[in-house]
Amino acid sequence: MITTRPFRIPSIHLLFALLLLITLPAGLRGEGNTPLWSVGETLPMEDEYPNANLSNYQQGQLAEGQQQILQAREDYRKALASNPEQKDLREHYAWFLYANGYHDKECLHLLEQSLPDAADPTRIFNAIVEVRNELRLPATPLRTPPGVLQKKTVAPHHTVIAKASTGKSLKKVEKEEIETVESFRHWIFIPYYDYSFFNDGRQGWQEEDATLIYRVNQRLALGAEIDIMQRPPSGTNTYYSALASYYLWKWLEVHGKISICPDPTFLALQVYTGGFIYQAAPRLGLLLDYQRYNFIQGPLDQINPGIAYNFTDTTSLVLRYVRGWAFNNLEYNYYSAALNLGLPGNRRLSMAFAYGTDPDAQVGANGNNVSSLSPAYTYSLFFTQPITRDLSLFTGVQYIYRLTQNNSPLYQQLTPTLGLSMKF
Repeated sequence: MITTRPFRIPSIHLLFALLLLITLPAGLRGEGNTPLWSVGETLPMEDEYPNANLSNYQQGQLAEGQQQILQAREDYRKALASNPEQKDLREHYAWFLYANGYHDKECLHLLEQSLPDAADPTRIFNAIVEVRNELRLPATPLRTPPGVLQKKTVAPHHTVIAKASTGKSLKKVEKEEIETVESFRHWIFIPYYDYSFFNDGRQGWQEEDATLIYRVNQRLALGAEIDIMQRPPSGTNTYYSALASYYLWKWLEVHGKISICPDPTFLALQVYTGGFIYQAAPRLGLLLDYQRYNFIQGPLDQINPGIAYNFTDTTSLVLRYVRGWAFNNLEYNYYSAALNLGLPGNRRLSMAFAYGTDPDAQVGANGNNVSSLSPAYTYSLFFTQPITRDLSLFTGVQYIYRLTQNNSPLYQQLTPTLGLSMKF
């Protein structure tokens, strides 16, 4: 499941603020305001027990309890391959896939195999109907169990699904589902502040940003952002943005953002962003974004393909490339890599490196505009510290070594950042 904020591509120091949006359906978010690919939003605690002597099923249960969904899926799959006739294991794995959004043919096959011996055939049958509808397959040829209303099955948290497979009454399971749905956090608020120091007596920059996200459901998220940038001597400009993210399917997320800057002195009048994340394999995501900047001096277009690979549920590598065109006579490139590490205690460490031309990070320096862009080396390091289940603090620093268009040293920039992420 592609788990994750769609949005302004170039600015590396926004990497960390975006990573905090892992609470969105898409999971990890990455460099340049672009959503990254992942499946889990909760980082695991440090393992308390060694896994070497555990069976595949036990390892799957341990990984599931730690919200390591990808690892749990692999362990359950191995366990079932070793014990294909074990009915309880097959049903548990089927519910695990269903609850975590893997509504694919594997999930459907396991549900249909589990139906004859299921503790609650009514519930499994309704899940089969739902998965078949999502896959656009014909109606199930299986016999309808007595008393089936064929209502759409609500996908609760996988721990509730596991309880359902143990044979509890449907009434009690439905009550647990309602309680789980009611605990869903719809709002995410992420403010941050950063200050940029320069060498050679250049004036410092400041930025205050606040993003508010509303998760309508597990597929759709809507949001608004205000980004105030003070870049003397060019002045103060503000972006007002609206953004959205939607899952067309479990394996395909699309997103977009519109930003407007009234009376800009260095920013663009409007910025339009759109893109998608495609889950090509269980651990591999393909990314593509397009941006259109309407500067006073003229338009600027960027296309940004990339890949994201999840080594584990909490550790991922993201590689991006930007190709830009300005005023039909200026071309530039931008390369970036971001490594996101999950640490014990729900902490996260994010490191990024980039080289190339980044309009967002440069315009406004000494009153220059987008027509005088130059390349730079950019290094970023950020750290997240959870305070409570719904509150996390983050801090980090970004270093930029800017070159002239002739590759001579131009200036150096150091930008510390402090912010928080709050769900409610």
